[in-house]
Amino acid sequence: MALSLGLSKAGFSPKRISTTANVHIEKIGDGFKITSIDLRTEGEILGIDEQTFIEHAEDTWKNCPVSQALAGTEINLQAKLVQSADWELRA
Repeated sequence: MALSLGLSKAGFSPKRISTTANVHIEKIGDGFKITSIDLRTEGEILGIDEQTFIEHAEDTWKNCPVSQALAGTEINLQAKLVQSADWELRA
């Protein structure tokens, strides 16, 4: 939601933003610990280039309250701009 809002405020029109998280849990000693989180974000946004999209995604991720709360956990972000043929025709 924060990424969509930030893009909208910057003048872009998000059609779709999808994020998945793969959480890695390992047994450490007698318990378990979240050792890393891999985020994959894809967006369909009219009038934006991939580098600008990635910059917005990274800025949102760095300022996310959840990311900040999990600062002791390695969090990796992969952001990708996706253009569907239908969306390109309307652009």
